[in-house]
Amino acid sequence: MTSISQKNLLKLAEENKRKGDIEAAIQNLEEALRGEHSLDVILQLCELYCANKQEDQAYALIKEEPDLFSDQRVYQTYCKILQKNHFLIEALQLKHITGLDLPVKVEPVSEEDQQQIMQKFKQKKQVNQADFESLHKLNLINFKAFTQSILLDPTPDFAVRLALCEDLVRLGLKDSFKIWVVDNLEEFVPAETLLLEKEPAYREIITAVGSRFAHNPSQLPLMIGETNLVVGSLYPKVKKYVDEPDSFASDLVSFLQTKEGRSHQKLFNKIYQHLPK
Repeated sequence: MTSISQKNLLKLAEENKRKGDIEAAIQNLEEALRGEHSLDVILQLCELYCANKQEDQAYALIKEEPDLFSDQRVYQTYCKILQKNHFLIEALQLKHITGLDLPVKVEPVSEEDQQQIMQKFKQKKQVNQADFESLHKLNLINFKAFTQSILLDPTPDFAVRLALCEDLVRLGLKDSFKIWVVDNLEEFVPAETLLLEKEPAYREIITAVGSRFAHNPSQLPLMIGETNLVVGSLYPKVKKYVDEPDSFASDLVSFLQTKEGRSHQKLFNKIYQHLPK
């Protein structure tokens, strides 16, 4: 729904736009969004961000929408924003998820810019969301090769490897990739791999840990956070290392509380050797 005050600000923004004052139009629409959600305002603001060379802000705004596919206006805007940002990899993921060709053509950045993106990423000591998003500007050949090089490097933390693995899964790639998992060189095929949150073993472990702390809600967020770290470190080979999720969850809780991981002691010790202190 769009409130009366938001409609007034939309009118003001339209007037600003007619006069060529894009900055003022953006300010009015940003004001309209403070405290209230309005799809009409969001779509207008995304359009103005793109017109004002603020594609990154348009992307951040549209990605806050819980459903990018059902409403055609949202979907069309999302695709145009991917085009403006040169997010070819995300466009290919979208094509894989929907099974449809996008209504616009998304091109990667120039080869020179791609080389700079990859070089900067490798030089980063701490990788943030914007760094990951920059990799979506690569072409598919460079993205696959670069991701494989990161997965073969044992030094990046598990969060980097997890995010890149899930990007490969969203692409539905049938190539085989190598990755280090707790000092073991493993192989996986993204097209045959589930995202972590959809992995049955992960879901069972989270449920088991949650039920054990249902009586102690103050400790639950910490335990769930640690569980995500541990299981995320085993991705994408969770099934190989977790044969009995309930037993794994019980041993993990014991390890976190008393440092006694029982039958999984060696595995937990290895995982925590690799986690950031």
